[in-house]
Amino acid sequence: MKGNLNKLLFGASIIASVSAIATAPASATTFTLSGADIIKYEAIDTNNDGILDTTVANPNADINALLQGNCSASAYSPDYECNPGEPGGNLELFASSEQLNLDQFLAHQDVTSLEATFDDGRSMTLSSLTAVDWFGEDLNTNYGENTLANRWFSDVLDAYNINDSLLGFLGYSQESLYNTFLTRGGFQRFSDANISYVNNNNGTVDIGLAGHYDATHMLLGVLTSEQQGQLNLAQIGGILPPELQASEVVKVTHNGRTSYAYTFSAARSTLSSNDGTRSHTGVYDPQFTLDPVDVPEPSILLGLIGVGGLVVAKRQSQKS
Repeated sequence: MKGNLNKLLFGASIIASVSAIATAPASATTFTLSGADIIKYEAIDTNNDGILDTTVANPNADINALLQGNCSASAYSPDYECNPGEPGGNLELFASSEQLNLDQFLAHQDVTSLEATFDDGRSMTLSSLTAVDWFGEDLNTNYGENTLANRWFSDVLDAYNINDSLLGFLGYSQESLYNTFLTRGGFQRFSDANISYVNNNNGTVDIGLAGHYDATHMLLGVLTSEQQGQLNLAQIGGILPPELQASEVVKVTHNGRTSYAYTFSAARSTLSSNDGTRSHTGVYDPQFTLDPVDVPEPSILLGLIGVGGLVVAKRQSQKS
């Protein structure tokens, strides 16, 4: 009876161990960079009060330490903030994107990427965007096409209920605003994601993206001064929120599949960049679901229990 009990306990411990391995949360433990057009931003304390408040470029920063941050905000709303000093530094992919005009961007093919490998063996690659990502292999920049550029642009309008009536008030149609945004470098501005962290919790990955808490100038910086005044009236009147938020877009590759991560809701960061842009004031957190980890088949578990039983039996035989 005691021998059988030992077998059961041993088998149960194996099941528990395998189950724990299969379900335990994992975090990104190894980061690998590829490409050269990258800026590493380290968070520092400029006030000597023990709180990180400014991000500065540091080419010697260790990426594995740089990207271990987090934002503790449990929900994202216009008045919600990360804890002081969060999320820490970040890594900007395709840092020179905004320096390219449209023709240069259409010809640009280089990609900068960050591969994150997690403790459970799964991995994902986060990459900057090229014109092919936005406009397809044929680089079709036209309005109304089935491209990422048009889908994202439509998502922006939908996120803020920017309809034809409001656009008419600003002197635009959807097509004319798209074309103005295109020709004035709008898509380049959203191709160079700043990655703050990549945290895996049981297969759900939080991709922390540092950006502008108020991205109005990135989205509607194409307005004339008169139109800007009309935009201000729309925001004062409550037709539009006081801050228009939009993360940069990051390309996600996992198990041979590609998708694009972005969101239009940010938590406020207590950090700000010292490069004149006053960016990194907002933390965007699009999520990505990894494919499940392969777990042992039931027959394998039974085999392990059988091995456990043999070990116990052998020990009992040796004692006798």
